[in-house]
Amino acid sequence: MILDRRTLLTTAALTASATLLPVAAGAPATPVPTLVAPGRPLRYAVLGDSITGRGSFASHEARPWTALLQARLARTWQITRVNGATSRDKQGVTCLATVDTVPFGCDLVVVGLGSNDCLAQRDGRYVYTPDDTYAAARTLFTALAAANPDAVVVSLGVWGDSTVRWTRSGSAHPVSRVECFDELIGECCAESGGTLIPCSDLYNRSVNRLPAGRRAFGGYTTDGYHPNDTGHEAIYQRVAGWLDLP
Repeated sequence: MILDRRTLLTTAALTASATLLPVAAGAPATPVPTLVAPGRPLRYAVLGDSITGRGSFASHEARPWTALLQARLARTWQITRVNGATSRDKQGVTCLATVDTVPFGCDLVVVGLGSNDCLAQRDGRYVYTPDDTYAAARTLFTALAAANPDAVVVSLGVWGDSTVRWTRSGSAHPVSRVECFDELIGECCAESGGTLIPCSDLYNRSVNRLPAGRRAFGGYTTDGYHPNDTGHEAIYQRVAGWLDLP
């Protein structure tokens, strides 16, 4: 089941009174949420961009991090995978505000959105402001929580270079744009009971992205930005480790 885009804002308004939780930081908060009992059916939802939703730039359809996670889950649970649907903005990229449907009634939801919100540029300027990102993320995670009230929700942080500095409006000194957007998205995720898992340190390890020019799943070739097989493996290991999977 899915929740279509027409109800996202309504759902967000109805549940906007959720208690504010601490912002997710470098290490995920403890205790780790518990999934359904081993051996039972588990509905596994995926909602994301090229890295999470489509698994682009992995070498094979079994190598994206969400596929690796699914295979790991299948060792212990009876898995049904549910994919949300996204579209693209005027820059041709998938963002927090371009979600068309969200999964419904799931036990585990993994989200990978926000990298394009953080990094997309037009005419040399960033397209999305922190306010844009906060509003879109809050709407999305509120809707996800309403549609999946018993789910463990994890959101992958921004895949990008955390050393790139940017002067936020109203700030006196340049800050890491990636870390800023991780904080904004993490706050919205935490408000709705989920946790953001940072991954920019994995991006900063060139072995997870390079070399460019290798053949990849879906007719792509590695481009030096998206994770290669090693990068997808690293993301999977981080999320699986946080979930403390058997």
